[in-house]
Amino acid sequence: MGTWGTGISSNDVYEDINYEFFELYNQGMEVSAITEKLIKENKELINSHEDENNFWITIAKSQWECKALDPKIYSRIKDIVESEKDIELWKELDASKSDLTKRRKVLVDFLKKISIEKKTARKRKVKKLRDAIFEKGDCLAFRLSDGDYCGAFVLESEKESEFGLNLIAVTDIKMSDKPTAQDFEKANILFALEQQISKEFKPKEQISWYYAQHYKNSEINFEKVGNLKVIPTYRSDKDNQSFSNWDNLKLYQDDYYSDSYEYRSEKKVKLNKLRKKYWLQQWL
Repeated sequence: MGTWGTGISSNDVYEDINYEFFELYNQGMEVSAITEKLIKENKELINSHEDENNFWITIAKSQWECKALDPKIYSRIKDIVESEKDIELWKELDASKSDLTKRRKVLVDFLKKISIEKKTARKRKVKKLRDAIFEKGDCLAFRLSDGDYCGAFVLESEKESEFGLNLIAVTDIKMSDKPTAQDFEKANILFALEQQISKEFKPKEQISWYYAQHYKNSEINFEKVGNLKVIPTYRSDKDNQSFSNWDNLKLYQDDYYSDSYEYRSEKKVKLNKLRKKYWLQQWL
């Protein structure tokens, strides 16, 4: 039981179940259907002596927030509180007298709260769907602090998603003249040495996902200089779990090309390989 306080919400079960409940609620699912789904999918918690109370308490609170508290769930909570089943569990787990007193009061107050129907149901939050800033295959150029142009390439562009992410690869393009699509055809992915848990340094490709909603705060002036076809489909929940801020594109390359930078890597992978073949971390 991951617990860090005496409050109703001060445990891992509440964090997980409450999140899942309102994710489904905001998608338009009815409270009864949500409850049925969560019960079906969380038998392990329900059958756990340490976690079952927190599970039912979370369900009760979530239902009450939606003005849809099931009488059977209410009766279950009433039993948990009045029989002091939860307090006995806390005693088994060697809770201090102070924590037992606090927990008892929390439970009594909670039962009192849900015994009175909420005046208004919690409003469903409709998630704003976003399109990524740049199109898949866009060749982007921008200036570094020394005046040279560098190139970044858009490997993926999410449409109507929660974050509108672009997957962008930093290339080794660095030139005084503005690059063209032909320069991107010949470009390599930029690598830097990154320290591992073992303290060993290994080459790490400079590829990250960038959020649409953060673009407006960027100080970089991107210019599209072409578009190249990208065959693979990359997914933000699966490929390259690296997320960054737009301004880091310039900050990183300014640092990379400075005289004091110590982590350059000689590894080379053609950008075209990522355009034509599905890319996985281990493949690179």
